[in-house]
Amino acid sequence: MAAAAGIRSVLRSVVARSGCAVVLTTHDLLDVFTLADRVLVLESGTIAEIGPVADVLTAPRSRFGARIAGVNLVNGTIGPDGSLRTQSGAHWYGTPVQDLPTGHEAIAVFPPTAVAVYPEPPHGSPRNIVGLTVAEVDTRGPTVLVRGHDQPGGAPGLAACITVDAATELRVAPGSRVWFSVKAQEVALHPAPHQHASS
Repeated sequence: MAAAAGIRSVLRSVVARSGCAVVLTTHDLLDVFTLADRVLVLESGTIAEIGPVADVLTAPRSRFGARIAGVNLVNGTIGPDGSLRTQSGAHWYGTPVQDLPTGHEAIAVFPPTAVAVYPEPPHGSPRNIVGLTVAEVDTRGPTVLVRGHDQPGGAPGLAACITVDAATELRVAPGSRVWFSVKAQEVALHPAPHQHASS
């Protein structure tokens, strides 16, 4: 870890002194935060998105961008009620960041910390509730990351960050069936990324 931090520091000072543009290839979020001004995300050999670091990491529009940024991303189409409708028929309610007309492709983005986990379908005010089978459980400092299987279409499985106590109480483990619940105010709806033509 100390060596990586030292290399980042040296690289940052060399780039600053040279004044040259640098293309850095990485899968490390810390490299992106500490060294980059702009990010280009490749998926399947094509440009999936490009933009300022803050824009791409707070509202990624690609599966790989979401995985690197550590956020949930759901693809779909805007329905007549303004919700995002997935191919599987699920509805995701959220706050659109701009006008999203009915029928347009869009994405829902929300952090794993906004997701509550239940052993049964919850009742109450959250408008977004989805049942899933747990694919992986991993500790992240004082929290536990619970992730479902990859979504249809290849997007990363939905993830929730919960406390160790909650994970213990829920007895969550790979193969468990759980329900994720997310308040609509925690979900941002964005236009889908532009599709780039294949060469």
